[in-house]
Amino acid sequence: MARNFYFVWGPKGNSLRGGPQMIQLSLDGKRLYVTNSLFSAWDKQFYPDLIQQGSHMLQIDCNTESGGLAINENFFVDFGKEPDGPALAHEVRYPGGDCTSDIWI
Repeated sequence: MARNFYFVWGPKGNSLRGGPQMIQLSLDGKRLYVTNSLFSAWDKQFYPDLIQQGSHMLQIDCNTESGGLAINENFFVDFGKEPDGPALAHEVRYPGGDCTSDIWI
């Protein structure tokens, strides 16, 4: 089967599977958390490696003073290594939320 995505090397040498799907901005606006699973039926069709290897979560550091974004090289949550895994991570939210978690209202 031809794959319509490519691998990019992420934090700690881990390959990034699929693409960014869900985001959550920290309450102070300095960290953006990104997961890569959207809907398992679509993941099966478009990103079959997610089903076999699990998804992941990244942290992107936001420079709120001079601008810019950078992937935090020390933060990588691999849901493929869960005890009953591999698991698909969809949405993460802070209690109380912020503008990125209130988009469905």
